[in-house]
Amino acid sequence: MFVSFVAAAPSWAASASPMVSGAAPAAPAVAAGAASSALSLIGLRPFTGPENTRIVLAFSRSTAFVAPDSDRAMTLTITVPGEAVARAAEVPAMLRVRDGVVDSVEAATAVEGGRFRIWFHDSTAFRVAGLPAEGDQPFRIVVDARRAGATQATERRLADIARNKGRDRVRVVAVDAGHGGDDTGAHGPRSVRVLEKNVTLAVARALVDELNRTPGLRGELTRSGDYFVPLRERYHLAEKMKADLFVSIHANSSRRRGSGSGTEVYFLSQRGASDQADADFANIENAADLVGGVPPQSEDGLVNILYDVKRSSALEQSQLLAETVLDHVASDRRLESRGVKQAGFVVLKSVEFPSILVETAFINNAVEARLLKNPEFQRQMAKQIAEGVRGYFARAGVAIGARGD
Repeated sequence: MFVSFVAAAPSWAASASPMVSGAAPAAPAVAAGAASSALSLIGLRPFTGPENTRIVLAFSRSTAFVAPDSDRAMTLTITVPGEAVARAAEVPAMLRVRDGVVDSVEAATAVEGGRFRIWFHDSTAFRVAGLPAEGDQPFRIVVDARRAGATQATERRLADIARNKGRDRVRVVAVDAGHGGDDTGAHGPRSVRVLEKNVTLAVARALVDELNRTPGLRGELTRSGDYFVPLRERYHLAEKMKADLFVSIHANSSRRRGSGSGTEVYFLSQRGASDQADADFANIENAADLVGGVPPQSEDGLVNILYDVKRSSALEQSQLLAETVLDHVASDRRLESRGVKQAGFVVLKSVEFPSILVETAFINNAVEARLLKNPEFQRQMAKQIAEGVRGYFARAGVAIGARGD
């Protein structure tokens, strides 16, 4: 069966809520509404992760498209019917991927429409979605193709970390590199070409190295390469490895070009952000299923009480962690301290461990963007965060580095 997608629909699952089944009658209306703007394929990129490969087709504007909703196949064809599709000069007509999941991608464009064919390495489970244009991101069609056996391998790795944590008497710190893959995050000004996703990964890797130099501490990445990890999956990964702390690395950005400076650290707010500016960073969402598979909204009064106690403890310790890390990060005289703040970042929602989000510096500020791009600054930032983590354990009365802990 084929499913037609209306481009503006921010639906992730190919079969979740198809706007039209069959021959896509919505397509001519979309094309007619955009007749003054020619449709072009402006980007074609693969992003290989440990569990899946994402193929991203970026377009100059939104469009309707048709794709099969089958879950598994050797090939996948996506068509854009009913309007001319051009291809930017820098976009290849044939992209060789060959990463064990996707072999190649063909982009055939013509006046009667576009056809995009993906050849998989083997019979592969996949899903297709249209992502609306947002901020600097254009409209995209994304294909997520699963790597065979990868989920089981990840589960085994996380279980090994949790099991070895007890054997080796170590405290595990989950280090989260914000953004990744086609989610580039913020970017530097024209004079400084740097992407947030690259900065966060560099700092996160350096932080793991710093933590692993401390006896009794072990750093683990939630994202180890240039690929996208959903927000909730990030803290679920940390939960499965039985992490003791969760530290998410980001770079700040202001809506006003070139404005904003300094560093700040967030922890979760259940009652709204510190101020309106902080509220713009994150929307508070309802608590997820965090207590043994039973939602906090359960009618079981004991479950709700236990959840509230756990959440209060996690927030209290998160504040202590945020304050301690900021004390060390702000010791860099090149960065102004903007203080400890609260907002409803989804990635901080676990009640299983203290969680913070470090906004290292402002990437839209040319001076700080140059710092963020500098490997020495990245290593120094990581070192200061690691010192803050060690300082937190000391202030919390938790011994590290002793086999008998």
